[in-house]
Amino acid sequence: MTSGRPSLLFWTLLWAGLGVGCASASLQTPSARRPYDRKASVLHPEVVLHRNMAASSVDLYLSVNRTELLYSRASASSPFVAQLQIDLLDTSWTVVDTAWDHTPSLLRLRQTWRGRGVPAWAECEVTDLQRNTSWSTRRFLGPSDGFGARDVLAWSEQDKWAVRPDQATVNDTLRLMLPTALTQRGDGEAAWLLYHVTPPKSLPPPPYSGTRVRWDTLTPVNVGQVVADSMIVVQVAEGLTLFELASNELTIHVHGRQPRFPELGPALSLISPVRYIATRAEYNKLKQATHPKLALDEFWLACGRTPNKARNLLQTYYDRVEEANHAFSGLVDGWKTDRGMVHVVFGIPQRIRRDAWNEYWVYGEEGTTNALTFHFRRKSTPYDDNHFVLQRSIQFRSAWDRAVSAWRNGRVRAN
Repeated sequence: MTSGRPSLLFWTLLWAGLGVGCASASLQTPSARRPYDRKASVLHPEVVLHRNMAASSVDLYLSVNRTELLYSRASASSPFVAQLQIDLLDTSWTVVDTAWDHTPSLLRLRQTWRGRGVPAWAECEVTDLQRNTSWSTRRFLGPSDGFGARDVLAWSEQDKWAVRPDQATVNDTLRLMLPTALTQRGDGEAAWLLYHVTPPKSLPPPPYSGTRVRWDTLTPVNVGQVVADSMIVVQVAEGLTLFELASNELTIHVHGRQPRFPELGPALSLISPVRYIATRAEYNKLKQATHPKLALDEFWLACGRTPNKARNLLQTYYDRVEEANHAFSGLVDGWKTDRGMVHVVFGIPQRIRRDAWNEYWVYGEEGTTNALTFHFRRKSTPYDDNHFVLQRSIQFRSAWDRAVSAWRNGRVRAN
């Protein structure tokens, strides 16, 4: 006798599919109207820039997933090759990559730009020449007359590669290569003060709530001092660790993230994000479940009603969580921020208007009575340069309830 429950094989395949990430994408790059539409680009390179003021150079550490590149071959007996063009500032490189049977999935390249002086900003563009699609970024390196975060190279002993200090892995060993211009001044070893900041544990309240997560009460804890001339070796702790030069010339921020970040890990870590759409009783039941994965399976099946709808709901929801981690992470993971909450529940807005201090997310046709606009305002904080606070209003109550109801009744579609 068979029941209406999905088989164990179905759920095994469903959860395995989460590890694939966003596999489908258009050939367009994200537009200014939809800057957080990650699926609008085929390419998602990871870029680390390191400015060497003494050598008037900028090092580029580039990681590209080979599954995002178009490989072709001239004949049946020829190997598959891809062609990349890398542009950094005013210099270009062309790279030909050959795919063999045991080629790693990640292509890693290091290039060095050399010029006169040290730029404060750098533009980098990566182009798949065979697919004719590009990805670009503009990064602030640091002031021309002082030190900035890009003057420090964070080297992961775990990955044997340069990493972004704001995406370091907990328990990894980082080697922080200090600016040559700083270490060659003849002052000897410099004293660095170490502070630790524990991120807020609370999730952001709904858009209609009158409460908010308090950041002004966060207090850095002094955890010691280190003396170094050219390099600091540190084991990454969870949360934020600040390395502050005693002379106040430079502060290094190291954010300890969980393994696999910005993806989510095992089933237990997948429970927390559903708090946005689960009732308090449902959420507590999930957190206390003896078998978290089975409990989460039941939650999504109850929302989707059928295995196919449950699969689509689950994939869409956690795709958005991962997208939020890519775009909005700072002191806390991106999905735990105000922008992350709105992104997960409402999806990608039709339009975003933004300046240095504000973002307006517009859902629906702007200017009409049915349009919904969320206003996020940048909050200046020494712990996070990517922190935006939602301007909450009771007027969002009905829109929030409808959005949550859509999730709980299986009516949400992928963007």
